[in-house]
Amino acid sequence: MVGDGLDGDSAVLIDVAQRLLDLYPEFCAREPYALQRDFPGLSLASCQDAVQEAYLATGRLAVAGRLPQGTDLVAYLRRASRNRARSEIRRQTRADQRLLVRAREAPGAAADFLIRQDLLEGLVIPAIREMKKSRRRKVVELQSRGWSDERIAGELGIPLSRLHRDRYDALRFLRRKLARHIRAGLGKNHQHGKKGD
Repeated sequence: MVGDGLDGDSAVLIDVAQRLLDLYPEFCAREPYALQRDFPGLSLASCQDAVQEAYLATGRLAVAGRLPQGTDLVAYLRRASRNRARSEIRRQTRADQRLLVRAREAPGAAADFLIRQDLLEGLVIPAIREMKKSRRRKVVELQSRGWSDERIAGELGIPLSRLHRDRYDALRFLRRKLARHIRAGLGKNHQHGKKGD
């Protein structure tokens, strides 16, 4: 029996550590894909790193005797992985913002590209996400990721003519949505022609 001849704390430590070791192969094989589904902005490699870091940090806690015997290790590891993924997203966002500030100060094509990227991520993609789920939304989502018309049509199983119509309809919706956002940002008053003005 595990822990024979050991005091209670040592037996708990060995039990928790052994359960943690037993979880390693399956958890580290599956969890990066679950993380990537929850955090599509992260690459698979970043998700794998988050899972490995969470596992190692949990292992250090187990070795230090800071995980009680009844701990649900799978839930603990998942929460730790998600916390690390969120930290990575925050780190990437800060890095992108610093890069954008530098780009605005630097003239040239690189600055234009980064400003366009900021507009895409700050305005266009949130507006796309507000669209109801439909094929039109899927078309512009895939296009915003840089997919070609042929690839999108193949993915959705539609002819190019249908794709062009769906994109046109989606862009009309997005133009209206973004126009309202721009007017609001400029402080335009939408109440026209009130009596007494």
